[in-house]
Amino acid sequence: MSQMVEEAYPLFQVDDAWLPLTVQDLGRPGFQHLGIPVSGAMDRYALTVGNQLLGNDEGAAGLEVTLGHTRLVSHCDAILCITGADLNAKLEGNYLPLWETFEIKKGQALTFERPIQGVRAYVCVAGGIDSPEWLGSQSVYEKGGFGLAFRVGDNVYASSETTQAPLGQRAALDLIPIYTSDVTLRIVMSPYAERLTKTAVNDFFDKPFTFKKGDRMGCMLHHESLLEHELAESMISDVVSFGTIQIPANGQPMILLADRQTTGGYTTVGTVISADHWKCAQLKPGDRVRFQALTIDEADQLLEPWRHV
Repeated sequence: MSQMVEEAYPLFQVDDAWLPLTVQDLGRPGFQHLGIPVSGAMDRYALTVGNQLLGNDEGAAGLEVTLGHTRLVSHCDAILCITGADLNAKLEGNYLPLWETFEIKKGQALTFERPIQGVRAYVCVAGGIDSPEWLGSQSVYEKGGFGLAFRVGDNVYASSETTQAPLGQRAALDLIPIYTSDVTLRIVMSPYAERLTKTAVNDFFDKPFTFKKGDRMGCMLHHESLLEHELAESMISDVVSFGTIQIPANGQPMILLADRQTTGGYTTVGTVISADHWKCAQLKPGDRVRFQALTIDEADQLLEPWRHV
């Protein structure tokens, strides 16, 4: 584990945080063979764009705020950008523009009240958040012993470069996602889908599912019609990734996310394409989910515009 740099200083004091408030970057790839998840921001796109608007490295660490109910009081002047979900963010009680850089002054309070659209917002700061690293990443993964979520009274630290960024810089409208309660997730089929009955595979694509519950590890979907197996629901464990869709014995799909395990032994029907990962990250209970199958080539073409934001 590395220590914070000497020039780091307090940026915020956490005055309120009902749900996990954590530091996240783009995660720690390269250690899954040791059983260590990649972790990182659930909505990598939102974090990346926030950093780009501030002139940061696109993988700089930011704060991941889930569902709101969070209050941060600034220790200093800084330039910030909030991307991702609309959690009714306010600065000293005034509504804040999202996907746009702005200035916060020492002593001002930044609050996130409740979800309007989506569930996860990202607070990026010019110069980046400063915090300890584990295996080359600042991403907090509490179950693995890699850091802790912030508690009330904790300080959030930043580097000495927090004021070096343009004000009022905004993402183009066509680059700002719209979070809805009815989404279509595009997937590449798994070779193990043949373990399901043909009826189950047809139902998987023909019927909408409801987001039931979830966390950073994965989310559970529900439909009254169960997806039945032709073969046993368990198999020899295989590698899983962000977006892998498992069908366990209960016949209800599970989508694996950032803090997923590294292998799994349930039947898999497919994997959500990278261009749609942000949709998974912003699902909330009650949202409706449909699936659409694509080829790998089609998935790669859809990802191309997102590589150049």
